[in-house]
Amino acid sequence: MIADEHSDQPRASGPELGLDERAVNAIVTAVEAQLPGIINYLADLIGRAAPRINAGEKQRFMRGLKRKMQRLVPVFAELEAMQGAPDSAEKTNRVKAHLRALLIEMAAPPSIRKSPDAHRLDWFIAMAAKAANLPRGAWTRQPPYITACEHLRKFLISLYSRPPSGAMQSVLDTWFADNDHRRYIHSVRLLTVAAGHFRPQPPQRVSDRAAVDLQNEYLRSASMFEQQLRLFSCLAKTEPGTSKPWSYWQHQNLNNLIAMASAHDDLRPLVSVLDRQVRNALTHGPPIIERAARRCQFWDHDKCVLWNWEEYFRHTRALTLTVLGCANFESFRHLIEVQCLVRFLAQGVAK
Repeated sequence: MIADEHSDQPRASGPELGLDERAVNAIVTAVEAQLPGIINYLADLIGRAAPRINAGEKQRFMRGLKRKMQRLVPVFAELEAMQGAPDSAEKTNRVKAHLRALLIEMAAPPSIRKSPDAHRLDWFIAMAAKAANLPRGAWTRQPPYITACEHLRKFLISLYSRPPSGAMQSVLDTWFADNDHRRYIHSVRLLTVAAGHFRPQPPQRVSDRAAVDLQNEYLRSASMFEQQLRLFSCLAKTEPGTSKPWSYWQHQNLNNLIAMASAHDDLRPLVSVLDRQVRNALTHGPPIIERAARRCQFWDHDKCVLWNWEEYFRHTRALTLTVLGCANFESFRHLIEVQCLVRFLAQGVAK
């Protein structure tokens, strides 16, 4: 029962609001039906077999979800009842209070839900920050990786400092739905695993095997970096009412993407790690290796890039580490969005 602020009589939260027991059961049933698919999808993303959930665990989870939904029925009812009310500071503060209640009930651990300071949502930022922790490994301490993370954060902060609009979310929704996105996620996972076996120094012996390994690494990283630049360039150019569809960005070649990304202050340092002529040369075969001079010739039509053996290794590894740094896009984005949400909901909270 929810009291109507415009009436002395209580307002029922039954079929009139669509928030009765049947609505709760329908939500729980829908979640239960989708649960196996959700678990399998998440397991695929992290490269592990889906955990087996026995009937008892599943029943406990569904009972807990149902209890949460039943406790939140009055909150949903109040939010629905306020839809027709005129905008006002009081209405905004009430909506924020209800959204905080929803967040606490659905996301906070039991100990935090009982805390009198739970509504400040500091715990929610801490949870998001923990989820955004960077991978561990010697390669995460290398300058190219650290630099990529720093510029990626600055780029995301610049995006979220703009006035709110649905344009950026529309781009992200399309990117996630794109057929190439799932392959990209798996490529990132495999590259992260491979990073644990990176050699710290270039091989002393100039060999065909080492040259092929570097060629494969450069081309694989360049391909993933091109996908990242496609998304970053699109987001940098996204403006309400003037944004081009994702299909436009799908047809942009690497040269165009580099040019557009180079126009953005925070993307320009990232772009500098990729040599387009070297990438083009390697797509046609390995470089010409001069073993005595310990150097490599990368021919792209009539233009030649000359790197010594150590430079070949260093530039290749810098590109790969930059790709791994930019692969933190999702975790950084989620953290910034949580910070923005908490900042919005915190307005009006008593100090």
